[in-house]
Amino acid sequence: MNKLKLLIVSISLILASGIASAASISANATLQSDYTWRGMTQNNGDASINGGLDVEFDSGFYVGTWVAAVGSGAEVDYYGGLAGEMGDISYDIGYIKFDYPAVAGGGSDFEEAYLGLGFGDFGLSFASGQDSATDNIEISYGFGDFGFAYGEYDDVGEYFYLTYGFELGDFAMTVGYTEFEDDASTSAMTADEDAFFLDITLL
Repeated sequence: MNKLKLLIVSISLILASGIASAASISANATLQSDYTWRGMTQNNGDASINGGLDVEFDSGFYVGTWVAAVGSGAEVDYYGGLAGEMGDISYDIGYIKFDYPAVAGGGSDFEEAYLGLGFGDFGLSFASGQDSATDNIEISYGFGDFGFAYGEYDDVGEYFYLTYGFELGDFAMTVGYTEFEDDASTSAMTADEDAFFLDITLL
């Protein structure tokens, strides 16, 4: 019996060691002067702190979670997918759930399936809102330390970002400007917005 237990423990340790060696764990933490998402402030224009934890496997599969302070209390994202390269094209396909625990009954929660493609400095991403959630499409371009993105959040509005990134000691800094133009058909839900912002991420 003791030999059987020893065998089981040994096999478990070997498997755990193999899984650990095939995966990498990383964490991130960012302070934002204004947390904006698709051009819209998520924290009423106030500063927000957020952080995440990711597990990436050698196969390209990954899972993770990300938490941010928002106007309704907190946003907790759960996601998983597959990322890699095919020749000169990079890809990222996955699924994400946006959870707002402080909102009763989960009335603000929603989910998206997403696909991102990259070719050189160009990027294209598409998010398919599940159930009654809204779709989004975004194009981006990076030139040196500068970045530009334009997106259309279907039936909600359109937005763009202009950013400049640099490193300062142990921190990655991003200075940017974003503008959101509301879709007139949903003006009761959103409004035109624009904002300058600063993100500080611990490296």
